[in-house]
Amino acid sequence: MYSEADLAYIRSEFVPLFVLCASSGRDIEEVRAAIAERRLPAPPYNDLEYVPANYFDLPDANEFRRTFAGDDVEEVLEAYLDGTYFICVRDATVENIARKNRLVDDIRALLGNPRRDDSSWRTKLHELVDELDKIERPFSPDFDRVHFGGPPTRDELVDGARQRFPRDAAA
Repeated sequence: MYSEADLAYIRSEFVPLFVLCASSGRDIEEVRAAIAERRLPAPPYNDLEYVPANYFDLPDANEFRRTFAGDDVEEVLEAYLDGTYFICVRDATVENIARKNRLVDDIRALLGNPRRDDSSWRTKLHELVDELDKIERPFSPDFDRVHFGGPPTRDELVDGARQRFPRDAAA
């Protein structure tokens, strides 16, 4: 299921839930119950209890719902509670999740109407790509690319956009 490279990546990007609970004085069984009840987000990799180091600083379901500014709050909340945004975003705050979604939409819109010879178009594209690059995690080498049924947004909208549309030259 997970390659050795995936496991090395997960261990470098996340911490074991039991370690985080112990270091923050939380009861792991209470945390697991809150996850099962969908009050707290699940670990991103279903059979591995690894979470972001700032897990307990991130919003619970109620806070997420209350603070998310977007039309699709329930859909985004479901992905958050499933742990999906921990895979995608370095710091899964409500603001970063909303910004990532806007960036994905904006970059796809630009790529849908490419203007290779327009330096202002390329500048705008690279500004958005650079911002997405800062927000997104690298993704695991193998598992994430299979799990999502295709290339993750980093492959498509960061690396792919940079390859197709070099920053300083009309291609």
